[in-house]
Amino acid sequence: MAAVDLALFKKHVRADDFADDDDYMQHLLDAAEVSVITATHRTEDELKAIGNGEIPTPVVQAIMMLAAHWYNQRESVSTTQMHQVPDSLSALIKPYRKLVKDKE
Repeated sequence: MAAVDLALFKKHVRADDFADDDDYMQHLLDAAEVSVITATHRTEDELKAIGNGEIPTPVVQAIMMLAAHWYNQRESVSTTQMHQVPDSLSALIKPYRKLVKDKE
């Protein structure tokens, strides 16, 4: 795993000046990576093949966005109404989504 460097993610969420949440942030990155890769219907190796040895940058951005959302919104419910950012994650993931099953 580790498609996203923790230091980069900490800059993304503007938490690069402290280390108290490092373990939690890494946990969120790991969970987001699994979720985003699963959403593409591909394996990590398939994505790396597409990205010349690296997970493609848009997929990495989707991982960071999802982990940042979980970091900032730690509960599944809220007393205030929340709105989804229109198609952000979907737009990043869609070009990498496998639409048909491989023949076995």
